[in-house]
Amino acid sequence: MRSLPLLRPAAAAALLCISATAFAGPRSAPHAATCVAALKAEETSLSETLKAGAPVEAELLKVVRGGIAIIGTQYLAGLQEAEARQLLESAEQDFRAMPPDAARARQAQCLQEGESLYERASPLEQSLITSAAQRRIRRLTSA
Repeated sequence: MRSLPLLRPAAAAALLCISATAFAGPRSAPHAATCVAALKAEETSLSETLKAGAPVEAELLKVVRGGIAIIGTQYLAGLQEAEARQLLESAEQDFRAMPPDAARARQAQCLQEGESLYERASPLEQSLITSAAQRRIRRLTSA
């Protein structure tokens, strides 16, 4: 869990700028944690694939952007970082216990949710999310 700082200061500032209308629609914190855990597992797999030389940059960017967009909805809803970390830890344990087919289905569903949130964001918000995602990818692939 420490490898996924929910938001670094720059990303937090970026996500605070995101308007509530861009992320309209109720999202429960446990559901968001479930999606972030699923996308985190996928980002780990994709970053390893990228390190091995496979051309998966675009797919990795989508996954990381989606996770950041989902995280942003919860911060805008008032979720505190300590609670978010606890929810994520539990969701990661649950995700690891899922059968592979169910895990892949969850990842696909969550990726679609994250992409939808990203697409509904304003151009400025999209730029902020993308910048935060690119920084995360650099950290993932340089480790």
